[in-house]
Amino acid sequence: MSKFEILCVTMHQNDFSKIQEMNIHSDVVFANQCDHTSYEEIEYKGHSAKMISTQTRGVGVNRNLALTYASAEYCLFADDDVVYCDDLEGIVVGEFEAHPDADVFVFHLDTSDPVRKQQEYPRTRKCKPFEKKPWGGVRIAVKLSAVRKANVWFTTLFGGGCVFPSGEDSMWLRDASRKGLTFYVSGKTIGTVSFDDSSWFTGYDEKFFFGKGAFCKARSRRCFFLWMRYYLWRYAGKGSLTYNEKLRWMRIGAQCYDRLIGFDGYCELMENKLKKE
Repeated sequence: MSKFEILCVTMHQNDFSKIQEMNIHSDVVFANQCDHTSYEEIEYKGHSAKMISTQTRGVGVNRNLALTYASAEYCLFADDDVVYCDDLEGIVVGEFEAHPDADVFVFHLDTSDPVRKQQEYPRTRKCKPFEKKPWGGVRIAVKLSAVRKANVWFTTLFGGGCVFPSGEDSMWLRDASRKGLTFYVSGKTIGTVSFDDSSWFTGYDEKFFFGKGAFCKARSRRCFFLWMRYYLWRYAGKGSLTYNEKLRWMRIGAQCYDRLIGFDGYCELMENKLKKE
């Protein structure tokens, strides 16, 4: 078993060029969604690179696939728009070895996107049990044995390519926390992320709030309306929709979650209904 491995979700790759693009100097698993099914493995500079290509769709499916093929002691979730520091492996492994009770480590990524700045932490520390966890998957490194023992996987309903547009990372963090995994945040930066080509974020529009409504219903059937109020407060002043319009789209999303109808499916239903009228 190697010490460290990157688990990267990607799409439509025909080779291993992402290794150079992402400045990878460690073992890596690419879960590649494309139009064929295959498995490739190469060795480069003393490291192993695996490419699992499938015709499946959905970021949760892809992350789960990468997790299935993972084989290192410590693993880092990744997207293919991240460029890593030269000493990434040393940073991640060093933090886990310095804090042996950690099951999950959250690192910092720089970004030039002013809308999606990542929260920084001045020092490495253990998280409190009910501390807010505003972290995307690309910041998360895990102790593989702890994740497998807890049987924590990514939802296949939320995220890019899924029925609902986002929230798979938050669902994973919630489940990992409920299973008793120990979280740490790190004061160290591991690279940069662009966010230029998001597969789901098109602004604070109807689709965004539709997705948040569905996420709130999935998160808590009893308290979903309170979660909706929280997101309305959190995104107040964001986008051109009024408060009532945001609330309306969140309610629609919550209703559509029960029927597993996505935003495009809902719009199509409404369009067909208008045609019949």
